[in-house]
Amino acid sequence: MELEAATRRFRLKKILFSGRFHLWFRGLRCAALRRDLSSARWSDDPPQLEALVGRFVAHLESYCAELDPVWTLSAPWASPAERGAAYWLAGWRPTTLVHLLYTESGRRFEAQLPDLLLGVRSGNLGDLSPAQLAQVDELQRRTVAEEDALSREMAEVQEGRGVAVAPAPPGGGGGGGELELELDVRGLVRRVRSVLDRADALRLRTMKRAVEILQPAQAAELLIAAADMEIGFREFGLNYGSGRDK
Repeated sequence: MELEAATRRFRLKKILFSGRFHLWFRGLRCAALRRDLSSARWSDDPPQLEALVGRFVAHLESYCAELDPVWTLSAPWASPAERGAAYWLAGWRPTTLVHLLYTESGRRFEAQLPDLLLGVRSGNLGDLSPAQLAQVDELQRRTVAEEDALSREMAEVQEGRGVAVAPAPPGGGGGGGELELELDVRGLVRRVRSVLDRADALRLRTMKRAVEILQPAQAAELLIAAADMEIGFREFGLNYGSGRDK
């Protein structure tokens, strides 16, 4: 009976957490939000554009709401391709956003180089100022260092370093009069939660700092590209292995 009850709880949790992700992802794919953000990039209403950028950031931030750390790390809502190829501590690496910024900036810069040589400024991601590029470089270096520190800490947790053990309660069934020890599972889960919380915080800080560095129209382009990347990889992951990914 206990096994059956535990199995039911497991299935209920999986449905709950997967459903929450699907609702979030549906919001990310919302045509209206992305369309409004895209069309407002070159509008003459900066407050409207800033409000839309803020809305988009808030939606991305909602993905990091507090969840059970074990379920967050296992990500049952994700496809094997997403978990195996893209996820770092239950989500994208923060530096992925910086790499995307460089990629989108370089692509646009090459396309509009003749205009830039003539002094025609576009104001898009291909038109970053030297000061902006210096700030992006600093953001990347700082984020890489924080990623490495979190990766090392999670490796230590998974290797069992620093995990407390305590005497097992009497009557554990070991016999022989030997002292039995048991793993402090709750303490282990707390450490996992701590690492995941800081990984989410780093993702959010990186995104918000990138938005601060960029002009509103540039930030809109970056956020749209980030959403397209998330959606595209999600679709690839769902199709991978089905014969539709070729």
